[in-house]
Amino acid sequence: MTVQTAIRTTYAALAIIVACSAITGRAARAAAEPTDGQAKTRAQGLLSEGTAAYGRGDYAAALDKFTAAYKIFPSPKLWFNIGQANRDLGRPVEAVEAFDRFLRDAGDAPPETLAEARRSAAELKTKLGQIQVTCAIDGTEITVDGKQVGSTPLGEMLWTTPGRHQVAAQHAGFAPAIEDIVVTTGKIATVNIEVLPIDLRPANNTADGAIVGTGGAAADQGAAPKPLYRRTWFWVAAGVVVAVGAGAAIIIASSGRGGGETSGVPATTLGAQRAF
Repeated sequence: MTVQTAIRTTYAALAIIVACSAITGRAARAAAEPTDGQAKTRAQGLLSEGTAAYGRGDYAAALDKFTAAYKIFPSPKLWFNIGQANRDLGRPVEAVEAFDRFLRDAGDAPPETLAEARRSAAELKTKLGQIQVTCAIDGTEITVDGKQVGSTPLGEMLWTTPGRHQVAAQHAGFAPAIEDIVVTTGKIATVNIEVLPIDLRPANNTADGAIVGTGGAAADQGAAPKPLYRRTWFWVAAGVVVAVGAGAAIIIASSGRGGGETSGVPATTLGAQRAF
């Protein structure tokens, strides 16, 4: 057997091994991933466990089961159960978000369940306020009280409890900004949050654009001056600019104190016993 023939034989054998390994890997991944039917079965089991916990008044355990079921098989009908559990746990904002999502995405749910979701959401909203956030820079990430709510432009207003809240904005290349606002029941609190660009240009440019401080003995003797990035004062100036830019962008609006919680919402029966 010649050397070339041996090399070709070796390459062919390696190709077969690689192909077999790829097929085996795909088969193993497919076996590990549940099928649609298996996911439904597992999710239905979690839904049943959550329904039993809800019936016992263990709303926290019920919420965990409903949320786990949705992660396995994201049926929009599960948002009704998630809304119910959040409402009875005293989490009105999360409950409203779940009910609204159920009403938007689960149009084929039973009419009585849809009606109950509308009633529960309407009851909760009478005890909440809203925040409308605007920002001139699209793609700015917005958080309210540390919870990420989306990027600008936000498509809709945000429901929240009455009282004082913190709105923060962050965008690459801009200094972060924070504003405190007060939300009143039944009202819309608007905030136009401004993020300022971070300027890292040297701070010693003159009005005519010349660089100050490039002279000296070396320059007088014809030697090339040090580049800006080799000079200590450049990095000090850049640090000052960043610090000043960041400080200028932190805007704390004066606000009063407030608070509130949702209570008195009539209890309802858990409607979605089967979500699939």
